[in-house]
Amino acid sequence: MRDRDRMQRDREVPIWLKRLDLVRDELRGMRFPRTAEEGVNQCAELSAVSMGLFKEEIRRSLGARNEETVERETRRLMARFSRIDERWKDTRRKECVTSKGQ
Repeated sequence: MRDRDRMQRDREVPIWLKRLDLVRDELRGMRFPRTAEEGVNQCAELSAVSMGLFKEEIRRSLGARNEETVERETRRLMARFSRIDERWKDTRRKECVTSKGQ
């Protein structure tokens, strides 16, 4: 009987907790910001780099030499992504409401 209870408890333990040593080893290689300001600065730097890569990809795919063209296409794509994100959020909200109403 005790073995059966132990097996039941083992199945209820989350997989990341079963392998906590692997998680610890993976996180050891990470460097986390020491302060909130450092974290915000890292976030801003990553955003700037990703936007630069995004614009470079647009420039390359359009073959555009004109910076105005690249900016216009960037704005158009960002607006489209924003609309897609809003639609996804609306759908998600409706799903949450329906699942709670059941």
